[in-house]
Amino acid sequence: MTLTFAAEAYAPPVPDLAERVGWLGLLGAFRRNTLEAFPRACLDAPVVTIPLPGGRMVLLSTPAGARHVLLTAADDFERLPAGRRVLGPIAGRGLVLADGEAWRHQRRVLAPAFTPRTLPLMLRFVARSAEESCRRLEAGLGAPVDLRGEMQQVALDIATTSMFSLETGPLGAEIRALISGYLGRLGRPTVADFLLPPAWPTPSSPRRALFRRRWLKTVRAVLAARRAQGQRQGQGPGQEDGMRRDAPRDLFDLLDAAHGDAPGGLLADEIGTLIVAGHETTASTLFWACTLLARAPAVQDALAAEARGLDLTEAGAADTLPHLRLARAVAQEALRLYPPVYVIARRAARTSTVEGVTVPAGSIVMVPTWILHRNPRWWDRPAAFDPGRFLDRPEPDRFLYLPFGAGPRICIGAQLALAEATLVLARLARDFRLALDGNRPVLPVATTTVRPDHVPRFHLARRAG
Repeated sequence: MTLTFAAEAYAPPVPDLAERVGWLGLLGAFRRNTLEAFPRACLDAPVVTIPLPGGRMVLLSTPAGARHVLLTAADDFERLPAGRRVLGPIAGRGLVLADGEAWRHQRRVLAPAFTPRTLPLMLRFVARSAEESCRRLEAGLGAPVDLRGEMQQVALDIATTSMFSLETGPLGAEIRALISGYLGRLGRPTVADFLLPPAWPTPSSPRRALFRRRWLKTVRAVLAARRAQGQRQGQGPGQEDGMRRDAPRDLFDLLDAAHGDAPGGLLADEIGTLIVAGHETTASTLFWACTLLARAPAVQDALAAEARGLDLTEAGAADTLPHLRLARAVAQEALRLYPPVYVIARRAARTSTVEGVTVPAGSIVMVPTWILHRNPRWWDRPAAFDPGRFLDRPEPDRFLYLPFGAGPRICIGAQLALAEATLVLARLARDFRLALDGNRPVLPVATTTVRPDHVPRFHLARRAG
């Protein structure tokens, strides 16, 4: 495909990198906007060290540094206690926070649900959710639209129907409110999260414990609804694909068989983790892609032309996906500019040498994906929105492009998330023209995830034909 819109490449606004940063300023910026904390020196120096009380923080901003931490010596680097404090209330003992043999077991349980063989079935649910989203948007034409909220809804619909064969109904709004509220407030790391010993409570601990109770209550309501549905229905999505009636119908059945009798509510933690991960990653990618497309009408037109005439229904989604090359490239470029995993943080369990620099045991080690994705040493016009960089060119080094992490702990649903975003974007661009309401820039704010500094409104117009 020949791109005719390269000259229109749009560079979205972002916060400036820090010229100099001390440890207190850095930890404070983590709470406000981590993107303001990354030192500009990371663009040139492979290793940047910042002294901390009783230790140091080491920023590794090269593919070689990322490879060392995430693959070559992955066992030498463990999750930060601060990360457990922040994510624990919403993830519990789910896959994202599990370690050692528990992590390996949970990964093995989930793996069958995320193989290429299951993707066509999952895509039927994606196409259905995209269709319902476009119906809602069609009904609201003429008024400003909150596309962020709509993309959160479609992402949650996809997660619950494809993984759990469940329409969340009234629970959906509660789930979205809980996730958004937590990630926007209590999910922001604090200085105390980093500095206090793991067993010590922080000022945020009581409120996080209260959220934890509310979150588990909601997840258990989802489990009860799914079990009740399973008792009423003798056939689920699995039987559509020729599976035995006693075979797992969906991801819930796999998890229930593996964790249903596990002590401590592991099943609820695992399902809660998957709901958050499936919802937040896809919703974020779709929202940021929409903000980019709204400033790039020629790319929108090219997307619509690509999707026109293709079968984006449930029946045709799997066969159509390989033909949506530009839609996939737009999703990949949105993930480059606004990676859900904008920084990967670890603690050095033992002393090692990375990029010729000694990293003592106990050091906080960070791989700033945000910097890797925007460094002019490796990317042409790194600040520009240019989907063409993912078309008809070699794939970037897998430790340079890290929207889903890398190594053994790479996001298990990465390919599904990319396929979801591809299909939804194709359907959206085929049916509508997008424009932002007003000229106020949408700035990214990174705390737990990369979110907008305000919720912009969009104008949608129906495409002819």
